[in-house]
Amino acid sequence: MSVASSLYLLGISSALWAIIPLSVIWDARNSNRKLWALVFGLGSLSLLISSIFSLFHSAVNFHFALPIYLGKVPAAFHVDPLAAWFLMIIGAAGCSLSFYISDYMDHIKRRVDMRIFWAALSLLMISMALVVLASNAQTFLIAWELMSLSSFALVATDHREKANRDAAMVYLGATRIGTALIAGGFLWAHALNGSWMFEEWHLQGIQALGPGLLILLGLGVKAGMWPFHVWLPLAHSAAPSPVSSLMSGVMVKTAIYMMARLFLFSSAFAHPAFGYLLLTLGAISSFWGILFALLQQDIKRALAYSTVENVGLILIGFGGAIAGRTLGIPLVVILGAGAALFHALNHSLFKSLLFMGAGSVDIAAHTRDLNNLGGLARNMPVTTAFFTLGAAAASALPPLNGFAGEWVLYQGSLHIAFSGASPLIRFCGMMIIGWIALIGTLAAAGFVRIIGVGFLGRPRSRSAEHAHEVSLGMRIGQSIPAFGCVALGLAAPQALHLIGRLTSQLSPNSQPLSSIWTLPISSLLLTFLISVGLVMIWMERAGRKEPARVYITWECGFGELTPRMQAAAASFAQPIARLFGALYRYAVHRKIEGRQPRHFPEEINVEGTTESLLENQIYRPAIHLIERAGGWMARLQAGSIHLYLLTMLITLIALLVIGGRSR
Repeated sequence: MSVASSLYLLGISSALWAIIPLSVIWDARNSNRKLWALVFGLGSLSLLISSIFSLFHSAVNFHFALPIYLGKVPAAFHVDPLAAWFLMIIGAAGCSLSFYISDYMDHIKRRVDMRIFWAALSLLMISMALVVLASNAQTFLIAWELMSLSSFALVATDHREKANRDAAMVYLGATRIGTALIAGGFLWAHALNGSWMFEEWHLQGIQALGPGLLILLGLGVKAGMWPFHVWLPLAHSAAPSPVSSLMSGVMVKTAIYMMARLFLFSSAFAHPAFGYLLLTLGAISSFWGILFALLQQDIKRALAYSTVENVGLILIGFGGAIAGRTLGIPLVVILGAGAALFHALNHSLFKSLLFMGAGSVDIAAHTRDLNNLGGLARNMPVTTAFFTLGAAAASALPPLNGFAGEWVLYQGSLHIAFSGASPLIRFCGMMIIGWIALIGTLAAAGFVRIIGVGFLGRPRSRSAEHAHEVSLGMRIGQSIPAFGCVALGLAAPQALHLIGRLTSQLSPNSQPLSSIWTLPISSLLLTFLISVGLVMIWMERAGRKEPARVYITWECGFGELTPRMQAAAASFAQPIARLFGALYRYAVHRKIEGRQPRHFPEEINVEGTTESLLENQIYRPAIHLIERAGGWMARLQAGSIHLYLLTMLITLIALLVIGGRSR
């Protein structure tokens, strides 16, 4: 396929998505949901095909003039292998959601305006693609604002609930802060470079530090990087599961793409501090995210915090690549960038799968609270299998794609540990290895908790007991990313060979990225399957010789096991919660009632509570301060001409004083 054909498909995908907002205006009865899902899927498929072919072509630039009210700078776009990689992530996520989303939304159509939902969803897809394609600051900001506002509308889909409205407003506030930081950095960079085009920005040393830091922090807000991650658990809990899947699996990657574009794959902002800053914030984000995921009772909140963890791992890769360039270790640059790009794709697949699984549970059991679930594996075997596969991939278990991505990250850290120029650098490499291992262990514990409490055992509520398997369309939607998790894990060398085309420009003289993969996947998989088969044959024969006998397990004289005898989500996480309790004020509250509670208690209630110091001690007081300041500023709109004149006088005097001092 030629470059022109690839661009033609790219235009088709945008046109198909643009049809949906226009068609829903005339469909007052919402009767074309299946048709909208089909158009949505065709647009995603054309984008996926276009991006795959663009991976094998050189860069293409194109632009066109905008209306005068949008400024004199033309809309400029750039398609190269790096942009194509992230467009492929967008297209793949859209393809799987096209099967899932229609049946899911049928269950909540009475509570939401479907026309607004479908219009906002298509605008989100268009804007994410435009953000990746933008090659100048103004085009980027227009697409970025469209992405922020459309995603805000999607978070507020079920706006009848006050909690959902509050979550949407928190998310909107976070997007305003991020956009302000990015716009300030762009203006600063334009003042220093005299151009709005990203490719013409070449700032180094102290000049790059100011604008680069503003842009990096603004992008970090959208990516969910610590300490700007607060909006993630709130927004994902409020949004429908397909929206959470799209935002977590894809939207946060647009911010990561711009970090890679401006700080690693170009010389727009070159300063050693950026690599070390990304390494530090990525390490904190990964640990903080998975630790708080272990404490959540809501499945979607746990998955949202898991996104913070995986964003941190991606930032560790990019930060390590920038640091490797500073330290003069070419292979570390290749490995860090390759691991980050690979994990960005892997995370989009298994996190989309997990959020779709959480949505299926919510639809079937009418709850996402782990304390009210249990026993879903009997009634929802397909969803359980897909969710377990996604959890295994997120826990970096072989031979799935999550393991393949983290293996490359381990290789880069090992290379720092063995090839660092000083003992301190080698020690830092070993520390990164231990840190990633700790995060992987906590991730495995967190997903074992969700599966063991939510899907295994006995139902803890009537809604869980009467849960049923979801529709065929929702199961097909889950099967696509599940297949991707397995395929990318088994074909990791081929995937790394493709990623090597992107990373080769960072260090042309370094060894190929695919050469670092030393694990014989096919042999290991064959050995695993043979071992499992032999064990199953042995168990079957042993069962024939000596049939199993049925006993009441650990019944303690009660005669029958009840759901209350099972391990709860809080009790499973309690040892880890106690270990790191200083980070979030973990406390256990006991309530014992009865006439003689010491010797003969009649009712015992034990509840563990956590308090996030970052949210309660910093963000919440700041929000209250902003609300009070907003209330005071609102008094200026009271309609009093005397108050307006006084405000103008005070402002004029302040400006004169500032202007006089500046001279």
